[in-house]
Amino acid sequence: MTTGTGKTRGVLFGIALGLLGPLGYGQFPPAPGTGPGLPETVEAIERARVTTRILYVTAHPDDESSAVLTYLARGLHADAALLSLTRGEGGQNDLGPEQAPQLGLIRTQELLAATRGYGVKLYFTRARDFGFSKTPEETEKVWGEQVLEDMVRVIRTFRPNVVFNGWGGVHTGHGHHQAAGLLTPKAVQLAADPSFQLHGSAAEKKDLAPWGDRKPVVVLDVDRSEKPQGYLLSLDDTSPLYGKTWREIGLDAFANHRSQGIAVFLGSAFLRRPIALKREDGQELNPAILAQPLGPLDEDYEEGNMGVDPLMRAVDAALVEARDAALRLDWRAAADSLVEAGKKLNDVPKANPSGNNPEPLLSLARSTERKREKVENALELVAGLRLEAVADRSEIVPGETFAVRVESRRREGISGDFKKPALRLPPEWSVLKEEQESPNVIRFTVQTSSRPPHASDGPAVAILPEPPPLMTASEEAMIDGYDFTVVSPVASVRATSTRVERISPIVVPPYTLAVEPKQDLENLSKTRKPFDVLLRVHSYATEPGQVHVGLVVPKGWRASDPVGLKFSGTGDRYARVNVTPPQKLAAGQYKITAYVERAADHSRNLRAERFSLSLEPLPSLPTQLWSEPAQCVVHAFGVVVPQNLRVGYVTAEGEPIPDALRRLGIQVDMLDAKDLAFGDLSRFRAIVVGVRAYELRPELPGANQRLLDYVSNGGTLVVQYNRDFVWDKFAPAPYPALISPPLPPAKEGAPPTPRQLPRITDENSPVKFLKPNDPLLNTPNKITQEDFKGWVQERGLYFWTQFDRKYTALLAMHDPSESDLDGGLVYAHDGKGTYIYTGLAFFRQLPDGVPGAYRLFVNLLAASRAQ
Repeated sequence: MTTGTGKTRGVLFGIALGLLGPLGYGQFPPAPGTGPGLPETVEAIERARVTTRILYVTAHPDDESSAVLTYLARGLHADAALLSLTRGEGGQNDLGPEQAPQLGLIRTQELLAATRGYGVKLYFTRARDFGFSKTPEETEKVWGEQVLEDMVRVIRTFRPNVVFNGWGGVHTGHGHHQAAGLLTPKAVQLAADPSFQLHGSAAEKKDLAPWGDRKPVVVLDVDRSEKPQGYLLSLDDTSPLYGKTWREIGLDAFANHRSQGIAVFLGSAFLRRPIALKREDGQELNPAILAQPLGPLDEDYEEGNMGVDPLMRAVDAALVEARDAALRLDWRAAADSLVEAGKKLNDVPKANPSGNNPEPLLSLARSTERKREKVENALELVAGLRLEAVADRSEIVPGETFAVRVESRRREGISGDFKKPALRLPPEWSVLKEEQESPNVIRFTVQTSSRPPHASDGPAVAILPEPPPLMTASEEAMIDGYDFTVVSPVASVRATSTRVERISPIVVPPYTLAVEPKQDLENLSKTRKPFDVLLRVHSYATEPGQVHVGLVVPKGWRASDPVGLKFSGTGDRYARVNVTPPQKLAAGQYKITAYVERAADHSRNLRAERFSLSLEPLPSLPTQLWSEPAQCVVHAFGVVVPQNLRVGYVTAEGEPIPDALRRLGIQVDMLDAKDLAFGDLSRFRAIVVGVRAYELRPELPGANQRLLDYVSNGGTLVVQYNRDFVWDKFAPAPYPALISPPLPPAKEGAPPTPRQLPRITDENSPVKFLKPNDPLLNTPNKITQEDFKGWVQERGLYFWTQFDRKYTALLAMHDPSESDLDGGLVYAHDGKGTYIYTGLAFFRQLPDGVPGAYRLFVNLLAASRAQ
């Protein structure tokens, strides 16, 4: 569901992408089929012989059929691309604590790594993943018109002949999926409509001419049901180059969706099903459209005569010769054949670069350029032409110098005229010096400008998985009279004792701050006390410097004086600043902003400047730096917490709840496998089983009886949501309880009875108090309707839908047009203690500082005292 905080998070996500730029492979190993080897080279040659472009549209990262995409790109050699409408930031995270836009950043990189393995391009829209949605109407309302504009932009940019509607014909389940299926044909129609104008500069609009107006784009539904109807794809044929089936190659790449726990599903029957295609317009599908060979000079414009032009026949013959020579490892002959193909393409009539050209000539120029790019890509691989461009640092401070080492490589026996490599730099950056380290290696010293370069933004960049590289190296080459240019992004290499990572350099401020704590809590039930804010200041600047570090506090608050720090170059320094809140403090949220202040230094051309940015690696993906304001957010509200409350916590996802409880002064001990099997559990007033712990902590089912014994002996066990396929299988509760019980058999000839999803996606859903006088809703905190205001994204998920009468349900709620669900907060007495199951999304609410969620969670922890 959409929330106010969601808007802020979306902005931060954009900032992070704009700041960081592309990260290359980072923590993801290169996928098979993405290197410079023989299979990749043969694929590149074969791809130059196929003109079909296919766009596959889906809603989230990991929705795609990896088998289909791999078959299209590597089996049929079509130019394929994947469009994911969202970046998946509203999902769950099996790897660590990141949620919302941070998770979207991780899932973007996971999908980028996967698509490299599939062999396809990747696009996104600016549609926000706001969590589970039950209807396409709600989804389209939240997404607005922007999603259609971005989809049209992708279609007009990539210009596909065929569009695969990944969720076409799907009218149940996730609202995002249904909306993607409904929006895809609309976007195809709008892309062909000359009256539909896209926002952007005149130069951008020139390259975004309507597409599909002359030759309609064919839209195909992807049928992944148990008994698919239509044209079945040969996904289980074996690749002659890789020795695996297309499905196996695809699944190897699909495993990159690690934050979604995909590895456990790789053997599922769903991923092994046959998959069929069918036209949305009802006509019979001619499978030949999936891999059209070279034919007319311009297959995009030609309508009637689709025969093979003699020039294209000669190009194809040269490509066949190049492929055969490559398979013989005769690289000289392969290069000669590719040069011949490139020269033939140069004979195609060209548009006048300085005049107004008719549309047929513009279309021909675009078509020829695409063919030329494919031929030159193959020629680079055949000739072994590579530029290794490595910067000597990964974080670049404006005004400083750094070095880039560029090494040019090519196969022995490949002769030609190869110019000196050059660098493409941001505006106002310049090369101070060039040093020839060896015949093939040049070292460039680069001077940056005092101000950071303007970050690329706008819709044209938003549809890309990551912004264009900050710098590139290029080399002009001529082989047998055919000239082309090799381009490579500049990377930096970060090595540790266990791994080597290639990442793209980024521009950073000279000083950044890490704030501890990032969140704090002022309990209005207690007296205000001063507290410390700890600051770690990192200098990216290589020159010595002196700064002052301090805090900007809200009106009425007090902070101790700024602290002076000296740096000899790059490195960390630390400061402690004391903050005193006012005794009379209203409930609400307060922001304390940390800053680093640098005085002007005219001798070094440095102006006085204040920096207030935090730039920290994501725990689950350390190559990805997350940018946000350097702030401590203080949540002020009243909550009664029992004294000496000690809690054991069984976590599986690096949950934020333990830290949230510690902010209340609660002692939280994390329980490992040894604690669960042999530890003294009686020392805890309550034990909390974290989100999806029965799925992700393999030792937990075996230790479950000890937890039930702990309850019987007087303890309180709070179990948070687990997914139905795990919960219903293990049945870990003391009395029967199911999330998804078996459906009754449908009557003969009737469709299956739809199941109401056991989740409440509306974070503002009305809440009914079924037992308003129950101690869990009254002790130590009186829970009222006010406590359910300000929730974010959703009320909860994986509620029980069938449970024993020994349990007491405390709350009921429902999404619009649905009946109440009462399995979101349920408890039972077992022996001397209390067993509680809750599907309420505390894991989202507590990090957001929702007061009512804190008060209710404390009541659950104090259940043994309340009864």
